[in-house]
Amino acid sequence: MGYSLDLSAITLQDYLRILKAQTLLPGRRMLHEQVDERFLLLAQSGVMTVSQLHSLLGSPQKFAALSEKTNIPEEYLTLLRRELGSLVQKPVSLSDFPGCDEARFSALAASGIRNSKEYWEAISDPAGELYALCDLVRINGVGTVAARAFYEAGYRSVSAVAEASAPELLSRVSAVNAEKGYYKAKLGEKDMQFCIDYAQLLIRFG
Repeated sequence: MGYSLDLSAITLQDYLRILKAQTLLPGRRMLHEQVDERFLLLAQSGVMTVSQLHSLLGSPQKFAALSEKTNIPEEYLTLLRRELGSLVQKPVSLSDFPGCDEARFSALAASGIRNSKEYWEAISDPAGELYALCDLVRINGVGTVAARAFYEAGYRSVSAVAEASAPELLSRVSAVNAEKGYYKAKLGEKDMQFCIDYAQLLIRFG
């Protein structure tokens, strides 16, 4: 299993099912319009995997060419490009995690380990707190402070989040945040379900 999703392992049809099941942000709901027809056009143009699609949408020039080839509107492909970007979770600096030992971060940095990806790949310690936090930030939408709240709520791995129910996850994480004040955002069950869905993707395609 890798730190991030393996986009080459996700077929276009896999992603079609994922996209259709998603609760999209208001500005991206257009992606559900004629989605079956448009993904068929992409398949007919030779797109087989999400990795290929991500590459074809890598620049305005590329998606303009794909739009011309498939007759899919550029506006649609622009939104699709942004949505695909959410599949790639960037590593975070270890020093951004609240409540951890700064001296340890300095020692790790001296050995060349500065971010969550480097630590997760170099240190196999599922029972360790820092390893758990680095595992949790692999989930799209979970930053360093949310990872701390998840951890203290008892969700200490991607697998634990993948197996959670949205109502219980929200209840337990909200209780921790009410006590500690880690973040100000008002989260709901849909936000938690998004995290659960992404965690399940990591287990399947990581």
